[in-house]
Amino acid sequence: MSTPSDQYERENIINIMIATDNHLGYCEKDPIRGNDSFIAFEEILELAVEKDVDFILLGGDLFHDATPSQNSLHKCLKLLRQYTLGDRPISVEFLSDQSLAFHDALNQTVNYEDPNINVSIPVFSIHGNHDDPIGLGNLSALNILATTGLINYFGRWTDLSQVDINPILLKKGETQIALYGLSHISDARLCRLFQSGKVIMEQPDESAGEWFNLMVIHQNRADRGRKNYIPEEILPDFLDLILWGHEHDCRIEAEVNTKKNFFVTQPGSSVATSLAEGESLQKNVAILQILNKQFQIKPLPLKTVRPFIFESITLSDFSEEHGFDQADAAEKVQNLAKEKMEEMIKRAGERLTDHPKQPKLPLIRLRIIYNDEAQMFNAIRFGQQYNERIANPADAVVFKKIIKKTKFETKDFDKDAMSNAFKKEEVESEAKVEDVVDRYFDEVDEDKKLQVISSKVLSEMCFRMVEKNDANAADTILQLFQEMAVDHLMTKLPNEDNIDDELKACRDNGAENHEKIIKLLEERGTTKKVRNEDVDSIFGLSEKLPEKKAPASRKTKATFDIIDDDDESTPPPTTSTTRGRGRGRGAARGGRGSRGARTMPQLDISMGSKTNTSTRQPTLLDAMQKSSRIRAAPKVVYDISSDSE
Repeated sequence: MSTPSDQYERENIINIMIATDNHLGYCEKDPIRGNDSFIAFEEILELAVEKDVDFILLGGDLFHDATPSQNSLHKCLKLLRQYTLGDRPISVEFLSDQSLAFHDALNQTVNYEDPNINVSIPVFSIHGNHDDPIGLGNLSALNILATTGLINYFGRWTDLSQVDINPILLKKGETQIALYGLSHISDARLCRLFQSGKVIMEQPDESAGEWFNLMVIHQNRADRGRKNYIPEEILPDFLDLILWGHEHDCRIEAEVNTKKNFFVTQPGSSVATSLAEGESLQKNVAILQILNKQFQIKPLPLKTVRPFIFESITLSDFSEEHGFDQADAAEKVQNLAKEKMEEMIKRAGERLTDHPKQPKLPLIRLRIIYNDEAQMFNAIRFGQQYNERIANPADAVVFKKIIKKTKFETKDFDKDAMSNAFKKEEVESEAKVEDVVDRYFDEVDEDKKLQVISSKVLSEMCFRMVEKNDANAADTILQLFQEMAVDHLMTKLPNEDNIDDELKACRDNGAENHEKIIKLLEERGTTKKVRNEDVDSIFGLSEKLPEKKAPASRKTKATFDIIDDDDESTPPPTTSTTRGRGRGRGAARGGRGSRGARTMPQLDISMGSKTNTSTRQPTLLDAMQKSSRIRAAPKVVYDISSDSE
């Protein structure tokens, strides 16, 4: 006999099965892993039936490919017909304009109101970046499922110049839900649309009562660079809960965003599509229960997911114990890898459940971080001995080298000198930012002073940037002094021990010619590039060394930075005295190419030619690279790339 509370729950609480990133068809041709995605998806549908949910809500990437194979499409249709059709009554009422929500559907109605089909569990889904619309007709695989009446495909945008999101309004007893769907859009484009106010989310009429505002989105959530993800704070604060798709690591417990006062749940994927650490977390779906403006999430661990163990070891941590710096380092590393593999296989066995459909062979990924190629062994051959014990013997072991990057060394900041500079500013109410800068460098010791430009020049730069709002002041002034420093060294040709002294003299020369610099900037403006003749006219550096032919095979690259310009192409070789400039190329997968490290082209003795047309001065160039005035002493920073595939 049911209690009054049970009756109240049945009449007013909306129960929703939430899941994302099912990736049906992933690795489907693999004889071992080919059915993993379908087995996990079937378990999700079984749980939905078992828990008697009102509907299923999917967050995108139902399929792994935008054009799924006949095998994938057939298995998906088969599972949806088996578990979501039937005579079970639907207790959720659809209130909004269905033609707006399902404008691409055959009947433009929610499927459980179609008189030609018996739906027992409605499925609502947006598309992700894997199953987005493509090709003739700009159709997604979800359009096919919607036409069959098996899912309700919503949240599709039709105009990328402005996105209008009309919510799906659902009601059960006292509980009303406004369901917003936004299918995948390029992160950079969506950021621009949000920032320019081109994403419009219509809100339901509050006179009809309180609404629980639930949004489904499929975008990058983790910070992957500027405009390569969607910050949570960019979403409107009237939302109550956001179901976030696309990210595969499971963070299904609701996380509050304190800035906007809404919650975010990230179910993650139901199948591992890469051997990354985040994929090795426990896979879950959940039952989302909503009553009026309150909700709770009940995670449901998936029991049919193939066990996956990830571990990363750094060989330097074991060097003293195992002696990896000796001649037989590769053999010793291989022995250590065998020990770790056995441990990981044992741990994978502990993740086996009693579900009869769970795959038994585990996924294993051992990442070995090394610093010497002598420590490497053949990972593919090593994995062959585990052919009958793990699902991925060919790529169970990967090597990652410690990447050493350098950062310029910085001078220690003198807090006392800065404090004194600000105290003087308090007395002199008319003091400007350039005055504070000048005072600071007057107070600090010689070893903390600027090395190439003078404090007066830096003060002038601050004045132009702050008071005159000149965004080009820093680039132009720094370019001028860099060219002046190079010309000064090329004229004096000091030995290595005297380079620092010559650069100090160059800095002092710039301070003495401060007024000339200001006059030049006033006459020409900082929006123009500084010419070599301008440098010579200010500092009197007209003395040049005679040019000599050098063998064409001898080439030198300077490694210190130069000022970049807007030219995307590489200019042809020239013998003029203009400085070479260039851009870095290349991009991470799926991202935009980032500007590379700016380096100077091939140098002649006058630092002007991209072709090596004059005698190289190796002693001077090497000294310039070692000098703290041109390149500071490097600090070693260790950076290890991720295993994301």
